[in-house]
Amino acid sequence: MSKPFQGLTFCCTGIQSSQRHEVADKIVALGGTHYTDLMSSVTYLVVGSRNTEKYRYSVRYRHDVTFLSVSTILDAHARWTAGDDVSAALLRVQLPLFSSFVVCVARVDRPSSEEVSRLFGERFRTPPRDAIPPHALKDAFSAQDIVSVLAHHGAKVSSTLTPACNVIVGTDAAGRRFTMAQQWGIPAVHPLWIYDSCLRGAALDLDDYRVSTSGTNLYNNASFVWKKLYALRVQRAAQTAPDDEPQRIDKTALKKSSHIWSSIMDRTRSHTARLVRDSTWDDASEDEEETPVLLNSSKTKAGTSSSATIKEAATSTLFLGLKFLAVGFSIPQQKVLQRVVDSHQGEIAEGADDETITHILLLVRNGPQANLMLSMLPSAMKRRINSKEVAVVTDWFIERSIFYNRICLDSWCKPLQGLVPSATRYKVCISGFTGVELLHIEKLIGYLNLEFCDVLNANRDLLIININLFKPAFIKNSPKLFEYKHKDILHCPVYQNGDDSKSVSMISAKNKISAAKKWGIPIVSVAYLWEMIERSTNKANLQVPDILDLSWCIFAPQTMARPTTLLDYVRKMSNNFSTQTPSEGTEDVQVQLPSPRKAKNKLKYGRLAGGGESLTEKLKNAREDNEDTLQKGPDDTHDSDDMPTQVGYENQDSLHDKQELMRKLEGPERATKRRRKVT
Repeated sequence: MSKPFQGLTFCCTGIQSSQRHEVADKIVALGGTHYTDLMSSVTYLVVGSRNTEKYRYSVRYRHDVTFLSVSTILDAHARWTAGDDVSAALLRVQLPLFSSFVVCVARVDRPSSEEVSRLFGERFRTPPRDAIPPHALKDAFSAQDIVSVLAHHGAKVSSTLTPACNVIVGTDAAGRRFTMAQQWGIPAVHPLWIYDSCLRGAALDLDDYRVSTSGTNLYNNASFVWKKLYALRVQRAAQTAPDDEPQRIDKTALKKSSHIWSSIMDRTRSHTARLVRDSTWDDASEDEEETPVLLNSSKTKAGTSSSATIKEAATSTLFLGLKFLAVGFSIPQQKVLQRVVDSHQGEIAEGADDETITHILLLVRNGPQANLMLSMLPSAMKRRINSKEVAVVTDWFIERSIFYNRICLDSWCKPLQGLVPSATRYKVCISGFTGVELLHIEKLIGYLNLEFCDVLNANRDLLIININLFKPAFIKNSPKLFEYKHKDILHCPVYQNGDDSKSVSMISAKNKISAAKKWGIPIVSVAYLWEMIERSTNKANLQVPDILDLSWCIFAPQTMARPTTLLDYVRKMSNNFSTQTPSEGTEDVQVQLPSPRKAKNKLKYGRLAGGGESLTEKLKNAREDNEDTLQKGPDDTHDSDDMPTQVGYENQDSLHDKQELMRKLEGPERATKRRRKVT
């Protein structure tokens, strides 16, 4: 008896470990191949729970994956062991669209005609007739149709909200049910979640359809496989068309398929050594269309040149003998990578257990997760990586090798684990770079959450220049610029156009340097950018090194007019940062408090007797002593032999003033006593 799953590949997700082993054994017994990881060759995903990364990824990016329930595999195995004829057609019984969902249908209001036109202006919501699956939702804003479709596809529908519900559907987030749903942690989604899920053939991620009150959400980010999915359905509809109308259906299918597939395959061109933008590893946009080739006499020369380029690319042996294992690439990115590597005689491995793999290929932006991704590889592969049998590179290895037409294993191609975002979005300009370095530096600035600016003005925070543009002068005046530890980073080519001193690149760089000095903008080499990345390894945010280090500093202003520049940020990062070299012997001096003792060189004056008495007390005591002296008589008085040194003049006014002063100091009782004694 033939095995019904012969040649089919499966993967499980959201299933308990014990049951997963049982399902895997039954798949193998039925002739299928079971993978623990979701490989690109997997076409059937056995789903136990939708709340997994494998399911979300497949719904979003894999149009060729069919979703099955565990019961489908168990039923097929039971029939086969009982001797029944089990065909692969059984696998067309897919996972019920909304199984395990308990849905509360709340208030569904029909929006305005303008909003309906805007929502259904998305092309994927108006597929070809042959691409519409059966039992799809016809009216997205009819509560009755919504309830009917949900029930047909396996959901339990309720008009009342209970804690048992796991989703609530409605157009307005206001109301008691939505308030309670928020308290219970039940997601509230737009009715388009049901409409789009029916078109997709699988329940889409709820987070992409959360009810928005802004009115600008188009709910169009749940899946990116609509074009390929519809093309596949149209193709199947054409193959299964009835015989009585072959011409009409074939014609319609050909028209739809031709249009869609031409748009899908519009990137299957030759990959020559050219600059590739950020969309290099992305799939073709839905709005792109193939430009028709006009075979006119005027185009003969261009066509000949293009044919020669294609022939040259097809015969390239740049990657001959190399086999890459792509880790972390999406399905569209893998397809683009496959075409590029194939055009240069390289190979792409289908699994990590391939012993002929020579390179592990990661995405540059996944540098901080490189160790985590590599730890998920089989033990044999990790041993080969540790023993240097297998090199770990990024997608920039492919780009740089093609650009320079040689294998590049420099620092640009290694995983950048310090590629973390900056806490502050500084504005950065560059000058003097060309070729693939220009592209990669621009990407690095974006990955670090810095703002790349094409134009230099006074509001910029940093200028990075290619020091090779002024290499003779820098070697003479600033040789440390070329002594950075990663010297291959500094080997950036220079665009030359005639005389070096008169080239456009040279003149532009000189003008930018002059302007940067005038505006107080720091000027550094690309080594400063690389040092940021290296110091930020295993850090949460970007670490900014000392900008005054001569290994990368070309110019740094001593005083900053603007308080929000990169230099200020460096000062905050380092407590001992200074823009000038401290002089020898300079130390932090604490504030010295004055000594309570008198200084030696202070002039000495006579002091009043009596110790620590107030002036009032001293005057009172002096007056009492004087009165006692007067009472004792002439025996207690003596004339001073000292000659007066000054002559005083006394009048009635001065005597009166003295008496008033004494009266105030003595008080009324003392003054009365004194007057009595005098009398």
